[in-house]
Amino acid sequence: MAQQTVDLHINPTEDLRTFRIPVMPDVDGPPLPRFLLGGIKWLLPVGLRLLIGFFYVAAFFAHHKPFKAAVLVFLGLSVFAGLLEAATVPAAVPVLLFDDVVHVTLGALAVQLAIRTAGMTAVQAAALVGVLAWFSGRLNWLSPRVRPASLYCGAFVGMTSSHVLPGLGWLTLAGILAGILYSLANHFCVGVGGKLGTVAFAGTAITVALARLAGLNHQNLAGASVDPGLQVAALGVAIVSVPLTYWLSEHRKFGAVFASAMPSAVLVFGVNLLSTSWQLKMIPLGAAWFGASFAGMTSVERLAGRHWTLPLIGLI
Repeated sequence: MAQQTVDLHINPTEDLRTFRIPVMPDVDGPPLPRFLLGGIKWLLPVGLRLLIGFFYVAAFFAHHKPFKAAVLVFLGLSVFAGLLEAATVPAAVPVLLFDDVVHVTLGALAVQLAIRTAGMTAVQAAALVGVLAWFSGRLNWLSPRVRPASLYCGAFVGMTSSHVLPGLGWLTLAGILAGILYSLANHFCVGVGGKLGTVAFAGTAITVALARLAGLNHQNLAGASVDPGLQVAALGVAIVSVPLTYWLSEHRKFGAVFASAMPSAVLVFGVNLLSTSWQLKMIPLGAAWFGASFAGMTSVERLAGRHWTLPLIGLI
């Protein structure tokens, strides 16, 4: 596979500079490697669609009232339509990078360490790892090959409950699988908010299935009931979270990881200053803010000036 280069011109200080960066060309060479690499390019988006589809189908066949069932069907169809649109952008051939796998796995283990030893909630630990990853990258503490996004992706894997994957060995496997998917998926759904979480979910879901096949029957946890008033408040929180994350990322140029992790960390750690009763009420709102912020990590190119859609994205 021959490597090509292109000239990249940037002008940060009115001084035109030219860099040469490597570009992966179309796959050539023997038919089998060409077929496998080209197949991954199409199988990854299809596989993630099927996984998300299974998630919605499983939720649909649970015991829901007609209104909830209708909402789930609408959301499921919307997600499929959106993924189809997002995956139609031409993408380069996926390349597996060992560094990405290591960093995603380290992010997952760091979150679990914070949960198990420091008594943090999953959202607190993941937001903290995201903030530390961003600061480390900004202060050049990380190797140039380490991307904060890979650590942040791993942080989502690390949020998995110990009731689902009780051992660190299984969690490490989930991080490795998510790292492989993260590395291979770098060139499709580019700029789509929520991609890191989807990759993390895919790696964890595959690991849970493998654990079941190996005889590990994890506990089927019941979702905690949330007061209807808090449910309405969660909608409002999400509607605010998405535009603020996008504004910090694209307009203030802090980057997507900072824009998602920093406000989330301020919110979920600030809750500790409240009374116990208010802390319990704010936990689901912190989770709603954190989850909605992933959608706000969408790039300006993807949004294409349609800023009016940001509150709508948060609502959905």
